[in-house]
Amino acid sequence: MSAQSILAEAVLPDDGPVTADNFSYSRLEQQPVRKRSVVNPHRVRRGLVIAALLVVLVAALIPIYWAIVLSFDRAATTRLPPFSLWPTQLSLLNYQFAFDTIPLWRLFLNTTIVTLLNTAISVFFALCAGYAFAKGNFRFKNFWFVFMLAVMMIPFESRMIPLFIQYRDWGMLDTWFPLIFGSFAYVFGTFFARQTIAAIPDELREAAYMDGASEWRIFFQIIIPLCKPLIATLSILQIIHHWNNYLWPLVTIRTQNRQMLSVGVAMFNSQQDAIIFGPRMAVAVISAIPLIILFLFAQKHIIQSVAMTGIK
Repeated sequence: MSAQSILAEAVLPDDGPVTADNFSYSRLEQQPVRKRSVVNPHRVRRGLVIAALLVVLVAALIPIYWAIVLSFDRAATTRLPPFSLWPTQLSLLNYQFAFDTIPLWRLFLNTTIVTLLNTAISVFFALCAGYAFAKGNFRFKNFWFVFMLAVMMIPFESRMIPLFIQYRDWGMLDTWFPLIFGSFAYVFGTFFARQTIAAIPDELREAAYMDGASEWRIFFQIIIPLCKPLIATLSILQIIHHWNNYLWPLVTIRTQNRQMLSVGVAMFNSQQDAIIFGPRMAVAVISAIPLIILFLFAQKHIIQSVAMTGIK
């Protein structure tokens, strides 16, 4: 039906010609209006991005899920079972074999203690150094800051042998001191602490000085409370780094009861036969549990840490 015929039927009454008295728009308003379907390109693009991210997410989670399935599969101790969503023979034998082979609880405790100590020490001294570089007034401040950044660019592998000789001469090998002393100089954290503290207005410090506050009181009662997001970010980065640290503990620690979990996992994998996948996956799952818990309870700060380290 054309537009002219619809208009004619709407405005022409059945009982005569159109006049000012009998003209009405009622029938015209009752006619259905056909809406033209418009495809929003932004929604299409967003849908494609979400679909691609879901594919990437599934591809990343499948190996993790299969590792968990193999850790509970009794058949994985003698062969590699085909991929399945559920263990063919549900059992805790792989975990029992792992705990009987290496002292997992001891390694777990050692790594937890060293990680917490290193994180607390490194973050605290990074804040202190960042506060000094941001608000302090001393000679050659910019020179020492640039020199510190230059030292950060030197790879650790090139400094590892001199450090090993130094700790050997001090009689500190096969102890935790080489793992802890290096945390006093957290150059990466010092840089970000300086950038954050420099943005704090000087009026806050001046007001505290007028009230008789000392430098340490200003640092603990004003600077640190304002740097809580930074502290959370640096702490998460340090926990992840020290929990996965492998090379330096391997070089400096020889006794198994003093070793870290990452080295213990690597030694366990090197001692076992290639066909024993179940115990290997069990050890991997146990070593990843703390980081999984950290991710679940600190997702916001982890995303913030990635944003800060990638943009700022």
